Amino acid sequence: MSNTGKKVLVIINPCSGRYTVRNQLLHIANEFTKAGYETTVYTTQKRGDATEYAKHLADKFDLIVCRGGDGTFNETVNGILQSGIEVPLGYIPSGTTNDFAHSLGIPTNASKAVDLICSVEPKWHDMGQMNNDRFFCYTASFGVFTKSSYNTSQKSKNLFGYSAYVAAGLKELKGFKPIPMRIECDNEVYEGEYAFGAISSSLNIGGIIKYKREDIGFDDGLFELNLAKMPHGAKMWTERAKELLIDHTYNEDMFTLTKGSHFVIESKGENIAWTLDGEYGGAYKITEIDCRKQVIKVYRS
Repeated sequence: MSNTGKKVLVIINPCSGRYTVRNQLLHIANEFTKAGYETTVYTTQKRGDATEYAKHLADKFDLIVCRGGDGTFNETVNGILQSGIEVPLGYIPSGTTNDFAHSLGIPTNASKAVDLICSVEPKWHDMGQMNNDRFFCYTASFGVFTKSSYNTSQKSKNLFGYSAYVAAGLKELKGFKPIPMRIECDNEVYEGEYAFGAISSSLNIGGIIKYKREDIGFDDGLFELNLAKMPHGAKMWTERAKELLIDHTYNEDMFTLTKGSHFVIESKGENIAWTLDGEYGGAYKITEIDCRKQVIKVYRS
């Protein structure tokens, strides 16, 4: 597959990961240039920059590639979709957990990720959309352990990696109360008090919830719904943690697992704070989420 003459825009988040900006710029630009691309590199300076770059420059490039964590990928996706231009997207992950990259078989090694982009055809990919507005790539979640993904400082993530999320997540448990709510998933209704919920298309959520590859489709128009009730007492916490982290099994009395394409989540108490691909997604009394089938092409294995 010849890439000669093709133009690639590489968007780099210099705060993500443990590489210096200079190393990222030189190494990635050199890899794409060797593969025959005309390479342009932009670095983000603040949140939202990746969206703006992708939105306003999509029509000038044959593909767009982002280097950063899942949040940077999310911003870039939103920019491309807002542009209305059908341009494929590549991902060079440098985040702390890289859940999305692992699900898609994208290497965390930069050179190998570039090789993948240069050697395969992009594939259609579903995206989630919240309240007919913001898109997300692999998960929209609420409840315990979700705020840590955006409340943990970048410095802590760079220094301590995944353990920084764990430490922040444990702090969320103090004083946490489950949320009374009603959830519609296509034609099914679920009601109760839930400690955690996720609407996702990923093999791995936060390193805790794991799905089998054959159970997940990235272009089938369906997302997975995962609802969890609150364990009571230290013994039940220990049992549920063992099931999740060691046995990778789910207690049917505690968890609801199903699939759907349209979801309505209504809180019977306070507004529900959402996390979209690891970033804060707003707080709402009623939230509608739709799986948009095959809306963007992504380079993946």
